[in-house]
Amino acid sequence: MIEFLKENYEWLFGGIGVTTLFLILDKIVFKSKKKSEKGDKNKNKNSITITNNIGKQETEEKPKIESKKDKSNLRILFIDDQHTKFKMVSILKKSGWKNTNSVKDITDLDDYKAKEADIIFVDINGVGKTLFKDEGLGLASALKKKYPKKKIVIYSAETKGDRFHKALREVDDCLSKNAEPYQFINLIETLCQ
Repeated sequence: MIEFLKENYEWLFGGIGVTTLFLILDKIVFKSKKKSEKGDKNKNKNSITITNNIGKQETEEKPKIESKKDKSNLRILFIDDQHTKFKMVSILKKSGWKNTNSVKDITDLDDYKAKEADIIFVDINGVGKTLFKDEGLGLASALKKKYPKKKIVIYSAETKGDRFHKALREVDDCLSKNAEPYQFINLIETLCQ
């Protein structure tokens, strides 16, 4: 081997030899790196297959957009007939949840405030009267069916009522209206994850 190196020293370390050496290294050493990069590139993409009028299929890859909701961009809506007396909205805003709003009621499930909200708190009594005989329970159930990706929370100051209503199993959580502010904040943070 040493004799081979002595005889071919100029060729090995000349232009052709160095190029050949890099080609070999590229195929052996850098091969695993290229495979992992290809895997990473395809990891967060959605594929769409389109069939044109000739019958030829084309695949289009679009990057997957993932946005994590945090205090600055999470939209919270309280539906409460006593929303002016309920101080939780102002407490949440002071705690950094700037996009927190409340409405007295919604009379249409396509209401823009319900559409844009990420988390909707629905009071059991006094809301949804025009749409449901079950008031807030019916409203919460309908909102969850219409917007299954939204987080719906039922809350009430009432301690009595139908404990077996189907809405209680359909929504994401329930909370007492008299709960401490940290309980509301903790629930919102849990629902964001």
